[in-house]
Amino acid sequence: MPNPYPLPHQMAAIVELLEASDAEQQKIILNAVNSDTLKVTLADKAPEVLPGQRRLKGLEWLVGRYANALGSRELIATMVPSDTSGALADSPAGLVRQSVRIGVALRGGGYALFEPRGEINRRFFGVPPGYWLGFLGALVGIAALFAVWREAQPLKELSRAVSRFSGDGNPILITPRGAPELKRLIDKTNRMQERIAVLLNGRTVLLGAVSHDLKTYITRLKLRVEMISDPDQQARAERDLDDMTVLIEDALAVARGGSERDRMSVIDLSELLHALCADSPSIELSTPNKPLVLTGSPVALRRLFTNLIDNALRYGAKAAKVTAEADGARVRVTIDDDGLGIPLAERTLVFEPFYRREPSRSRETGGTGLGLAIAKQIVELHGGSIVLDESPAIGLRVVVELPSSVE
Repeated sequence: MPNPYPLPHQMAAIVELLEASDAEQQKIILNAVNSDTLKVTLADKAPEVLPGQRRLKGLEWLVGRYANALGSRELIATMVPSDTSGALADSPAGLVRQSVRIGVALRGGGYALFEPRGEINRRFFGVPPGYWLGFLGALVGIAALFAVWREAQPLKELSRAVSRFSGDGNPILITPRGAPELKRLIDKTNRMQERIAVLLNGRTVLLGAVSHDLKTYITRLKLRVEMISDPDQQARAERDLDDMTVLIEDALAVARGGSERDRMSVIDLSELLHALCADSPSIELSTPNKPLVLTGSPVALRRLFTNLIDNALRYGAKAAKVTAEADGARVRVTIDDDGLGIPLAERTLVFEPFYRREPSRSRETGGTGLGLAIAKQIVELHGGSIVLDESPAIGLRVVVELPSSVE
């Protein structure tokens, strides 16, 4: 295994050879060990630390620490001016002007003087000069990545809060943290959510009050309609009043948005679908033998599948097919009809409020244009998805996926 600190151990080995040799052998040893990377000489006295020179206590500790063979010998390390001859001429500029000299006391008297040349970092530590700079750069990079990661966490939390708020209108307040600008952004977003929530609640209350008053007038009109002598006109007036009631209820449902979240409970979707399809013998219903359990609003889910099944019956030519199944952690309900379907370009537009493919706005040829908008709101309220596709019967296929409550 390579030695991580080559020079201290090389010095210790040379000192042992010098102490075990006579004067003639010491000359041979010095000739053998001197090279363009290391100069070794002998001196009778300890090297003096002259003015302008620095004694390197840290280097003395390093050499003594990692060269155990030196024992308790005296070490004197200094930084001294150097010439530009030999290998030093090719060294980095900072090392051309300075040289390290280390004096080691010998047991028989005198000192061995070591002057390493060339790449001092490599000679002392076994690494190239740029190693520590690269190591420091890596530490700075890691610190920068950690700082970026730390600042990104509040942004992710803010993104999740805004997404949830846009889904149900209930403010999700988060604690401001991070950089000052990020704290201000989070605080402003919290305040914005609160203001929007107040506006949404006010709108719902206003529409609820208007809906209540309109239903009161509609009830009065229904009583007066009974006084119309012409049966045909009476039936038409009653139908108009019923349509007005449906329109008001649908508009209020869209405006209410995610307020159904407060009335969540555990329900069996199979049971709900059987109840909805019981009065329509033309519907082919397929459900698994086990319950399809999920957490949701019974009122909202009943409205969701009533709208979708009514659409399949209204626009289908013969019959509708409803299939419910469990798919891992989700419940999938597929509703197929054999009608004309919806072109691909309009499958996103039909979820917009009051959008109708039939432009006449007649209730005889279509609904209020709110049914699919309400369906999408209810599905998103429950954390699910709704997709329109082409049915195998060449009609429309509606696929609703909702999260299951069964692990």
